[in-house]
Amino acid sequence: MKQKLKDYAIILIFTIIVCIPLFNKDLDIYRDDGVQHIARLMGTYQTIAEGEFPPVIMSNFCNGFGYSWNIFYSPLTAYLPLIFKIFTSSFEVILKLFMFLLSIASGITMYEFVIKVTKNRGAGILAGILYILAPYRLTDMYMRVAVSELASFVFLPILFQGMYNIFKNEEDEHLVGEKTNNSSYIMRKSFMLTIGAVGLILTHIIMAMYSAIICAIYVLVNIKKLKNRQVIKMLIINILLIILLTAFYTVPMLEHKLQTEYEVFQSGRMERTSELIRNKVDLLDLVFTKKGELCFEIGLITIVALVLTVLAYKKIDKKYKNIYWFSLIAGISCIVISLRFFPFERLPAILKMIQFTFRLLEFSSFFLIFVASTNYALVIKDFRMRDALVLGAIALLMVIPLKKNLDFTKDWSEEKLWPAVSVSENTGRVHAGCATFEYLPSKAFNNLDYIKHRENAALVMSGSANIYNENKNGTSMTFEVSNVRDDATIELPYIYYIGYNATFTSVEGNSEKINVYESEKGFAEINLESGMKGKIEIKYTGDSITKISYIISLVALAGAILFVIFTKKKSTLKQY
Repeated sequence: MKQKLKDYAIILIFTIIVCIPLFNKDLDIYRDDGVQHIARLMGTYQTIAEGEFPPVIMSNFCNGFGYSWNIFYSPLTAYLPLIFKIFTSSFEVILKLFMFLLSIASGITMYEFVIKVTKNRGAGILAGILYILAPYRLTDMYMRVAVSELASFVFLPILFQGMYNIFKNEEDEHLVGEKTNNSSYIMRKSFMLTIGAVGLILTHIIMAMYSAIICAIYVLVNIKKLKNRQVIKMLIINILLIILLTAFYTVPMLEHKLQTEYEVFQSGRMERTSELIRNKVDLLDLVFTKKGELCFEIGLITIVALVLTVLAYKKIDKKYKNIYWFSLIAGISCIVISLRFFPFERLPAILKMIQFTFRLLEFSSFFLIFVASTNYALVIKDFRMRDALVLGAIALLMVIPLKKNLDFTKDWSEEKLWPAVSVSENTGRVHAGCATFEYLPSKAFNNLDYIKHRENAALVMSGSANIYNENKNGTSMTFEVSNVRDDATIELPYIYYIGYNATFTSVEGNSEKINVYESEKGFAEINLESGMKGKIEIKYTGDSITKISYIISLVALAGAILFVIFTKKKSTLKQY
């Protein structure tokens, strides 16, 4: 344990060094995706403060009509950073602290993966350092401020450690010598697959989708091992756990896709072919970065290591030869597919959801750094900590020139985002914290002018009714109605998302539920029968399907934790 803590300390030191620019007060983290992540954090926090949990709809966005990131966009990067609210009131600092946490976590998970596979401490330390210094990871942190994609770096090593645990050839070292097969121990180790996959889904669903494709290919490569029932059992249980644990996020999102048209699901919205072609990677980009451009370099230390494959391949331990060659081929393939000559635009639309082929460089970074650290450990005689530190120091020096691409001329501040920026003709690039409004209902998106000028109140759209004593607080509101005639239609001051509930209480005290549906303008709407008189209460609570999905995920989580605790305790007792 002491040795591992020392290794973690080394990874922490490199993390601190590479994150020094992050805490320069003039560093612009509002560039590219950054402004959206800061606005999203602010909106999520306000929603929690209003008493809504989970914080699904940012009630102050879209001119106070409410906008939901958290139904559609992976939720971990909205919820987890708010832990740092304990230490600071600045959302900008919160985001920086979160990116620092992601950096150290990425190094540690990569270290653990390589240690597990190679059993070489030096290789593990080098891999952790190189992963932190991976040029594309630094691009995500400093140039794109792509926080969700940055978070996914943490879970890739965990995912493939789980795959390795399931398909590895050798018997686990903890089981050697035992007369009986400890299936519960093996099952616990396979749960790394679940942890990695759940983490990816909850951070970046597109990267999770591509990870699933790569994992499927890995299964095909190891198809002979499916003869082992234990392998099939572990795969099935992990897949079921992944589905159940992420149900609270995936089920409401799918429900919205199936029941109402939202922009994010429209053809050509996320998979814009022209943008995909324009942002392909040039071959020269892999070794050199021009000032002002994104960095897609592989890294000199990694390139040299790949050349060393001709010397290392004969020394590869047969226990991990399979995953070694898979990683080498997968890493190179992802680079090739990202390049300008590859006809990515001809692939099916679902694959073009990746938006930018350079995102595949995340997979290349992971796979090739694993190969690189392994090669150095195999080729350098008696590879030790000092060798890893020297190579790590060289890699650090190689990324220092990237500082020229950082922007230290910040001209934004969170005060400009709070309260939420209004949607108007002058909204500009910020888009009021709503990115390109892709999470609006299509009807609302096609009526942005209506959003810009609509009164923030309940409106009679047909028939007639008197509305008075109106009180709106976040995603909840009340008002009274009288003189309802001709079955009046009332449009509520809320963008439509499934889960708004309406209750009518008559002057006699009788209550009944009223159906909430989508208006022609993409707002929530209700119908009132003629003669109604009383109080209307509107509240966002989520519908029954959403609530059931929350329960399913909680039960699955509790079950998995109890299984691990019980089997671990039982195994400990057996040793005595």
